[in-house]
Amino acid sequence: MHELLRVWTDRKGVRLIAINAIVYALLLIPFNEIQWTVAGIPVRPAAAIPVVCGIFFGPAAAWGLGIGNVIGDMFGSWSLMSIFGFLINFIYAYGSYLLWHRIMKDRDVRMDASTLVLFWLVTLVMTFVCMFLLATAGTLFFDRPFESKFIAYYSNSILLAMLAGPLIFRGSFEYIVRHGLMYGNYWKRYGPLNQFRWTGK
Repeated sequence: MHELLRVWTDRKGVRLIAINAIVYALLLIPFNEIQWTVAGIPVRPAAAIPVVCGIFFGPAAAWGLGIGNVIGDMFGSWSLMSIFGFLINFIYAYGSYLLWHRIMKDRDVRMDASTLVLFWLVTLVMTFVCMFLLATAGTLFFDRPFESKFIAYYSNSILLAMLAGPLIFRGSFEYIVRHGLMYGNYWKRYGPLNQFRWTGK
């Protein structure tokens, strides 16, 4: 059974889905009710976590963030676009997991500049792809202007994903790995305290 379905048959997987969904919804709901802007760009703290959660929790994050986005939309921004919001958040997390796995398999992971650059690469690629898909869906199915929507979606997401995302990743990495909280592929710790390797399935 594919890991996207298998995660629902695993107690740890279901627990991680629930945690991801709750955390994501709690980050989304306040900012659906109150719009905060900086230099005209709406602030969405939830944008900082899809890549991080995707890397750590893989399929559990994909389902959790998709569900969390639907829950968040029920508090102030629900529309038919919420269906695509579920799909995009699903792809955002799972795509980050797959891309990171492809880049990092059998490579050492240290909390250094090279890891930061690779994290940024995954963030740039997945944020661009997912915001492009979201804007395209709005244009094709709801006659929304593509360019303005893409710019809005991308600007809402990329800054926090690039700035806060690495801080969250670095701050939680060792704890999550040490306590075996990641799902799917595994990290192996060896040598110095901050030296890990992504070993694959």
